[in-house]
This record gives sequence, C-alpha cells and structure tokens, in this order.
Amino acid sequence: MHFRGIQHVSIPVKDFTRARHFYCDVLGLEPHPEKSNWLGIGQGCPVHLMEQTIAPAELPHEPARHFALQVSRLEDVVALLLRNGFKPFQSDVQQRKHCPVRSIEQPLDFGIGTIFVEDPDDNIVEFIEMGRGIFAEYDPS
Repeated sequence: MHFRGIQHVSIPVKDFTRARHFYCDVLGLEPHPEKSNWLGIGQGCPVHLMEQTIAPAELPHEPARHFALQVSRLEDVVALLLRNGFKPFQSDVQQRKHCPVRSIEQPLDFGIGTIFVEDPDDNIVEFIEMGRGIFAEYDPS
C-alpha cells in the first residue's frame, strides 16, 4: 500500500447552515459546487460536514479529537476569529492547560505554539503555521 495523504476529514454538525457559515464565510473554505456539505476541495484536505446522529450529551468533549488547518500566519487567524466573536486559545501538548488568546498583540508562544478554536458545534479546529511552535523545525522531506 502506498499512502498518499489524508483525503478528507468529517465532522459532526447540529446545524448545517451555522456550520457552513463558520467554515465558508468566516474561515474561507470554498464550498463544492454540487455537494454543499463538502468544503475546501482544491484548498488541501476537504472538510465534510455530517449531520450529527448522536445526542450532544452522549458525545464526550475530548480536546485531543480535532483536525488541523495549515495557515500562512497565526496572527491573521486570531484577528479573524476575534473579529467574528470566537474564542481562540493555545494549549499544551497534553491538551490539559489552555491559554485564552484575547488580542492580536498577545505573544502566541504558549504550549505547542498553535491556535485552537471550537466551532459552533464544539468541534475543535487547530491552526498551524509551519516553521513556528512545535513545527519550527519541521522538515517534511
């Protein structure tokens, strides 16, 4: 078998319209022209929005369960999230200690040096800037 990469990630959503607004209008993922629940095709690893079938109370909130989007600058992500009323945070490796990010002037060097946010359905999205934080020395070759 030859592994070629991750084809897509799937996330549960309670309200498709609200989720699509977050991922398309706020984060800028492009919707598929024919499949409205597929976002970001051609932008890397697509996000597949799936209607949630388990009651929210039955789902454990587990910070280690997340997906990551690679971005050019973490400061741009922080500004975008704050401007849209979201609460970005940083985390340590164990996902036990969090540091809220309240300003674009705040140093983004806590924990692993990436940014996290909960989407409107409590899914956790991580934003990574290559060459920074735990990815400072990352060499994909």
